[in-house]
Amino acid sequence: MPSTDIRRENIFIASDDLADVDHFFPHTRKPHSVDDVIDGVWNLVLACQTCNRGAKGKFSQLPELTFLERLHRRNNFLINSHHPLRETLIQQTGVNELARRQSLQTMYHWFKELFVRNWKPEYEHEPAF
Repeated sequence: MPSTDIRRENIFIASDDLADVDHFFPHTRKPHSVDDVIDGVWNLVLACQTCNRGAKGKFSQLPELTFLERLHRRNNFLINSHHPLRETLIQQTGVNELARRQSLQTMYHWFKELFVRNWKPEYEHEPAF
């Protein structure tokens, strides 16, 4: 779902002015044990169209580990800032920072077993998270 009113610094992955909502952990390659949680807001990020679906785009690949830390920081920021998604994020990821970190690391480990290598964008702006 493209959006034309996205500020560049809010794009989670890469740099273009237009952004797509993307799953950090690809929903097309999910293990059966994560069926219910993979489409949660905790796993949705903004990605530029080039990185999401361009020639060298992410598609159904797993981002590098550094992006997992950014996802963790983004989710914690929204929880700590009492964003309207706060309660949903807590329910989906855990009641404290340690539980949320462990949940993401477990999910990353499950997906890492499915992928031969990780994906990284060719170019990145300074991250917001």
